Amino acid sequence: MNFDRSVRTTCPFCGVGCQINLNIKDDRILSVTADFDLAPNYGQLCVKGRFGTDFVHHPTRLKTPLIRKDIEPGKPFGKARRARSLAEDYRPASWDEALDLVADRLAAIVRESGGDSIGTYCSAKATNEDNYLFQKMVRGLLGTNNVDHCARLCHAGSVAGLMRTIGSAAMSNSIQEMSHLDTFIVIGSNTTYAHPVIALSLKKAVARGARLILIDPRRIELAEFATIWLQQRPGTDVAVLQAMAHVIVAEKLYDADYIVRHTEGFDEYAASLAEFTPEWAERISDVPAAKIRRAARMFANANVAAIYWGMGVSQSTHGTDNATALVNLSMLCGYIGKYGGGLNPLRGQNNVQGCSDMGGLPNVYPGYRPVNDAEMQAYFEEAWGVKLNPRPGLTAVEMVHGAERGEIRGMFVMGEDPMSSEPHLKHARHCLENLDLLVIQDIFANESALYAHVILPAASFAEKAGTFTNTERRVQRVRPALSPPGQARPDWAIISDLARRLEARLGKRMKPGWDYEHPREVWDEVRRLAPEFRGVTYERLEKEGVQYPCYDEDDPGTVYLFEDGVPRGRGKFWPLTFKPPVETPDPTYPFNLSTGRVLYHWHGGTMTRRSVLNEIAPEPVVEINPVDAARIPTRTGDLVRIASRRGEVVARVKVTDRSPIGTVFLPFHYIEAAANLLTLDELDPTAKIPDYKNTAVAVAPAEEHHWRVELQ
Repeated sequence: MNFDRSVRTTCPFCGVGCQINLNIKDDRILSVTADFDLAPNYGQLCVKGRFGTDFVHHPTRLKTPLIRKDIEPGKPFGKARRARSLAEDYRPASWDEALDLVADRLAAIVRESGGDSIGTYCSAKATNEDNYLFQKMVRGLLGTNNVDHCARLCHAGSVAGLMRTIGSAAMSNSIQEMSHLDTFIVIGSNTTYAHPVIALSLKKAVARGARLILIDPRRIELAEFATIWLQQRPGTDVAVLQAMAHVIVAEKLYDADYIVRHTEGFDEYAASLAEFTPEWAERISDVPAAKIRRAARMFANANVAAIYWGMGVSQSTHGTDNATALVNLSMLCGYIGKYGGGLNPLRGQNNVQGCSDMGGLPNVYPGYRPVNDAEMQAYFEEAWGVKLNPRPGLTAVEMVHGAERGEIRGMFVMGEDPMSSEPHLKHARHCLENLDLLVIQDIFANESALYAHVILPAASFAEKAGTFTNTERRVQRVRPALSPPGQARPDWAIISDLARRLEARLGKRMKPGWDYEHPREVWDEVRRLAPEFRGVTYERLEKEGVQYPCYDEDDPGTVYLFEDGVPRGRGKFWPLTFKPPVETPDPTYPFNLSTGRVLYHWHGGTMTRRSVLNEIAPEPVVEINPVDAARIPTRTGDLVRIASRRGEVVARVKVTDRSPIGTVFLPFHYIEAAANLLTLDELDPTAKIPDYKNTAVAVAPAEEHHWRVELQ
């Protein structure tokens, strides 16, 4: 077919960052292809990247600013509450009216209650430039560090564990290394569904002779490729990993030279492992002691070994300890700072790495400079020309709880959906209904938008310029192939326009101003402030991405990290104790619920459920082991009601041994059977991340049920 044009850009789904060509005819994406000579995917695409981008043409795209009909000029807003529909409860508005209204109300709340009464979400789906300007506006004009994003709900445990052990939370090695691995662990990652292109590289490694140690409660596809599969009881990761470390220390399989030269705290750590024998771990985890010993020896005796993990490690009230245990293992064997080794948390969203890099977190400025460091505060005050708040802000879940207490009065959400992603959704909805102002900026009216006072229509990935940073720290271009629908605008342009209004109302003036004409100017500002990006120019990104750190324009970038040591100077071994999940099955709620992805959908489903992919996976399906199905009783195709102490949902059954006995698996993509109505909001004490993998539930047959999904 002859296309009008073909535009290369970066896939808007997972953290692999595949390079794609949007082939356009009559201003519609007719197909998506990929070049075989471009990293990181070299022509490979998953079903989402190949067929899922048609969401940009969906008729429910937001096309004009919307204001609730009951908002009257000069009068207080009512509290946030769920609308019946966009058509019934909102009216179209001009950009000037909508942004003036938002600026007036934000400024009024700041004057009345201080900047810390505002909570904000930036977005792992937006560009680096969007997120940099967003957090700059929040910190510099609103005067708060209450800015967070979905990393809090996916890899915050990984970040906390990595930071306290080695001082860096980025994936240390590259996708290009995966096909040539010697030995590797995959834990807590259904890679085939979550990162399909990376899964292909890992399978190629196995085909070339690499040994895979899989640690996962579910029989995921990678179990068929594993040399050894440790099927642990959900929530017992630390027990298995500590027992592996016990074997490595007891049998003196560790790298003594690396430990002496690059680490601290080994003696105390080694002594702490004495009680964590494989036999002890077998009683806790159900993994046979002999398998634990075999896995430990295989890992320790490799030439070099890598560890890959996903949200199965981090989404836990013990997520920080889970990640710490992985770092301890890698340091024991001296695999950090080597090609084909290292520590590799697989990022779930297209720009979750970049959003964090840009300062989309409550405790750090761009480049992970601490907000409570006086030197860093002075540095950014000089750069931006305003005084900054030295107190770290609230995390995503803490902001929701703050709304319940009245401490958070206003909330601005760019490209996130807390009303589907927060744990214990009934409580989260109750909290947000206490807000005096809720502003949503997005491409669709998601569940959160139906509670908003003002809705601002944004451009999609296919309609704007900028950069995304993938899971391997590769900064890549995003290029516009289409015009935004109606009056929708790029996020960076909306934020700049709002910031100018806030400056006028709050009497502040930031440097270098907000008159950006192109995201390139925003990126150049990032480069000036954060040395690790200084060599990453738009010109260099024209052909292929560059992996940071990259300190000047002659620097080729960094394929793998820590060859000369870790950022904190010496890696720190952390002794750990085993703690069981906060909530475990009992006679009333006899099953454990785990949540996660299916291949055809992505996160909250806002995009993929408005694509052709929804025809393949149109309704929620719960996976139940055959033994449990006989006890309930239920069969494939039946409906069951899943209830926890917090709520209940109905889903269709698939009987499969992918789920272990005693555990049921429910995808989190379906708002009509929202898994987070069931999950609890207990948090990891360090990372402040909830546990989405361990929830006690009851399952019983359900009457006929008709799901009704209204796409707004």
